[in-house]
Amino acid sequence: MYRTVIAALSLILATPAIASDFYSLSHHPGDYIEGRPLDEYANRWWQWTYSMPQTVSPVRDMTGEHCHQGQSGEVWFLAGGYGSSTISRQCSIPEGKSVFFPVINMVYFPSRTGSISCEQAKLSAALNNDRLLNISIEIDGIVATNPAHTRLSSTECFDLYGMVPAEYNAPKRHPAASDGYWVMLKPLSKGTHHLKFSASYSREGAPFGEMVQDIEYLLHVE
Repeated sequence: MYRTVIAALSLILATPAIASDFYSLSHHPGDYIEGRPLDEYANRWWQWTYSMPQTVSPVRDMTGEHCHQGQSGEVWFLAGGYGSSTISRQCSIPEGKSVFFPVINMVYFPSRTGSISCEQAKLSAALNNDRLLNISIEIDGIVATNPAHTRLSSTECFDLYGMVPAEYNAPKRHPAASDGYWVMLKPLSKGTHHLKFSASYSREGAPFGEMVQDIEYLLHVE
């Protein structure tokens, strides 16, 4: 059994037309971007984070200077932070890119390939997300009214090192599974946008069970 919780995320807006024309914070079962469903982007986001050296990792980066690393296609990935994190970054994004990011999330993978089942990986990735304490998403002063409906779970398991260039001979880490709260923004207009998202878990005593994410971006769309 797998779990994919996806629903519409509504916004509080003074001018409703902006919600449909400017922002797309929606998660519909039929949503595909570049031929891929939204939950596959969560898997690919994790592969992206492991595809580059730690010295240029966008997740470890505290300023945003490495936000361009490993980007390709029509979807631009934004990083959160490893473990509890309070981070403020600036990032320049080409015009026309959809933007995908985790508000808070977990990945679970085996110490060696095949030592757990895909179902076990999915269940383990879900545990902290079943105990979400709070969540908030805001862009340009617009606050999401129901951000907990952005949860996505892996439909298919994946190799965590699947995007590492072949010449590095990375070991396989399969089956990996992701579970968490994610947002896909449709392309933003040119100019600077302020994005802020935060969330925390309440699973005392568990690994990352009390993790807090508090991330802020100035996005410069060029």
